[in-house]
Amino acid sequence: MLVLAATEPELAPLREHMREAREIRGPWDAVTLGTIGRTRVALTASGIGKANAAACLAATALALGPRAAVQVGIGGAYLGSFLSNGMVAAASEELQLDLGVRREDGALDGLDVLGFAATPARDGRPARFNLVPTHAGLQHVMAERLGLPLLRFATLDAITVGVDRGAALQRAHDVSIESMEGAAAAQVADRLGLAFAEVRGVSNLVGERDKRLWDIRGAVQASCRAVRALLEAWHEHPTTQAIRGSAVPGEAW
Repeated sequence: MLVLAATEPELAPLREHMREAREIRGPWDAVTLGTIGRTRVALTASGIGKANAAACLAATALALGPRAAVQVGIGGAYLGSFLSNGMVAAASEELQLDLGVRREDGALDGLDVLGFAATPARDGRPARFNLVPTHAGLQHVMAERLGLPLLRFATLDAITVGVDRGAALQRAHDVSIESMEGAAAAQVADRLGLAFAEVRGVSNLVGERDKRLWDIRGAVQASCRAVRALLEAWHEHPTTQAIRGSAVPGEAW
């Protein structure tokens, strides 16, 4: 399993539970190899933003050939999502909220209005525009085994400022959690045919800039706790066991 986050602190609680950990030089950044439960795991930090997330996931997956990839980290909860600090959710799908046509009133029409797909149809997978689903089997495990809500996440290049603006995005697009990387990682994984999941802990209300009202530490701990439970359950659940081998080439590790 490849587990990536934007920053090293978002991976720290998982690294603490790794056995036989060793660091190697990865194709994008350092990769820590080890075991959590009975699952072999590779941890790496991509850097902040969509370009970093996409490049890191593509390069590392092609180098290591993981069976699946999970993005972990913190995110903001939109007003109207009924999520609060410290809660955890898994992405049912990721919505790219930067590509398309930005109208004068600020609303976004997606790539479908332009007639261009973000990624074309390939190997039985349909063309993707702004919306990319996560792996259905991993969704099932996280909902059934971990009890996580499955919600639509959104990705933007810039953090949304203003609670009212965040609430408007939630109403317009039915999104629950905002990040700066998720849609890019989901898109690359989908293109590679790599099973992908995303788990985020809520650190703040989208639009709230008073850091005294944030809980980054609690969000990191909660998201890593959920991913650790997924890794520990990997060999016990028939759905994850059905994910055999990787669709991407890579060296055995």
